[in-house]
Amino acid sequence: MTSIDLVETTCWICGNNQIKLVSPANHSISSKPISLHITDSDYGQTAAIFQCPSCGFKQCPDMTELHYLYENMSDEAYVMSEAPRRLQAQKLLEWLQGYCDKGRLLDIGAGSGVLVDEAEKMGYCAEGIDPSLPLVDRAKREGRIVHQGALPHTDVVGKFDIVTLIDVIEHVANPVGMLGDIRDVLKDCGIGLLVTPDVGSVAEFLMGRRWWHYRMAHIGYFNRSTIELALKRADLEPVCMFRPRWYFTVDYLWERAGLYLPRSLRLPSANFMKQFTVPLNLFDSLAVIFRHSKSTSQG
Repeated sequence: MTSIDLVETTCWICGNNQIKLVSPANHSISSKPISLHITDSDYGQTAAIFQCPSCGFKQCPDMTELHYLYENMSDEAYVMSEAPRRLQAQKLLEWLQGYCDKGRLLDIGAGSGVLVDEAEKMGYCAEGIDPSLPLVDRAKREGRIVHQGALPHTDVVGKFDIVTLIDVIEHVANPVGMLGDIRDVLKDCGIGLLVTPDVGSVAEFLMGRRWWHYRMAHIGYFNRSTIELALKRADLEPVCMFRPRWYFTVDYLWERAGLYLPRSLRLPSANFMKQFTVPLNLFDSLAVIFRHSKSTSQG
């Protein structure tokens, strides 16, 4: 690697002051929130991706000012997929019950509050926070406690037994700072759960730039080592890691799989497909249960 390969930009994880361009931009960010939809299907389209030669973290440093788009983002397809998302939330909460089966729970990136609602049903005192005004408004109409904005937040007070951030950390330009904010609201004996795509997965290796998690809204790409390093720098530590299972309607999977075919071979989904939800685990996401670092809590 020569000095020409490197640019003077700080790695968001380890703080190294030089990173290397590994994938040039193949799409430009729109000024409209649709570019960041949760259900976005423009797989493989990203800004320029740089990699840190020290820790290996991949990031998109040209995509750091997106908060104004998230504030106005609505996503009808996301709202319509609430049923399978409830199943996802239930399964993740079942994992958490083995560590903490009651108490206060805060969901970061709560969207319309599906996980908050499921947590309440399981006996937790749950609330969430999300930057999207339309999604927060929907949550409130459904009677769910979801605050608009980000941590730290004046309406998020006290400490929590559980903090969750499901498919969130890959959207932010200061992941260590976000984890630090979570640490500050997590009780000393509390636990956290984060889920993020795994850029070190076999699926990413096989698909390359066409991997379904390469998309405009994702600006940070983690593997096991970089997520562990991010936690460490925030004075947190992993308790366990696992591969989460997701749930999708058959019509959703049919349409998304069709994106990898030539247009002439794509067939529309049938209405009956919407009635069936199936579990799917492609082993390309990481779920990490974490806690305060022992060295910090004992100090």
